[in-house]
Amino acid sequence: QLLEEKVKLERELAERERMASLGQMAATVAHEVKNPLSAIKSITQVMREDETVSREYGRDLDLITGEVDRLNRSVSQLLSFSRPSAVAATPAALSEIVEGILTLTRGEAEQRLVNVSVDLNANPQFDGERTSALKEVLLNLTLNAIQAIHLEGKVRIESQTADGKLRITIIDDGEGISADKQEKIFEPFFTTKQRGTGLGLAIVARRVRELGGEVSIVSPNGDNRGTKFVVTLPL
Repeated sequence: QLLEEKVKLERELAERERMASLGQMAATVAHEVKNPLSAIKSITQVMREDETVSREYGRDLDLITGEVDRLNRSVSQLLSFSRPSAVAATPAALSEIVEGILTLTRGEAEQRLVNVSVDLNANPQFDGERTSALKEVLLNLTLNAIQAIHLEGKVRIESQTADGKLRITIIDDGEGISADKQEKIFEPFFTTKQRGTGLGLAIVARRVRELGGEVSIVSPNGDNRGTKFVVTLPL
């Protein structure tokens, strides 16, 4: 038993060292990429203001801007993954956090014709540090749910309390996640998307651990479709 525990601890230590190295690498890459992206976007916006250039190359400039924004989101995920914890924010109630998430994800939802509904039976207040971490968790899970739907569908965000714990559920009616992939989805850099860093759910798992909670997945959620993520946090 002592040998088994020793081997387990050694593996955990090796994994932590590997993740620390990945985090440092991610931060370096992100910083190196962010400045050129900002320059590209600024130049593109200046060119867009020229009527002649805009008339002839408007579609191309819009494409460049869109791709720069997409890369910026990926870079932000890399930076978020490389940070050990979230930066403190203003204290807020759960309803305020969710409202902010809906604003940030509205564009993606409208593009995919996804209806996002909210049913909060519990609305606790969070301090600054927990607000920042929870916002990151819910943003990644909500975006993940919306992007799981190719075109037309529903996403629902629910909350309730029981046994001194807060339970937040994000449900989508997308294609679902197969059992073999469910075992890996919280691993860094694992992704089922053509375009994705594979860090969104890894960040979720890390932030939930920092909050002293747990995150679980149920898929399919019903009618052999859909996925449900459940975040359980101590109150």
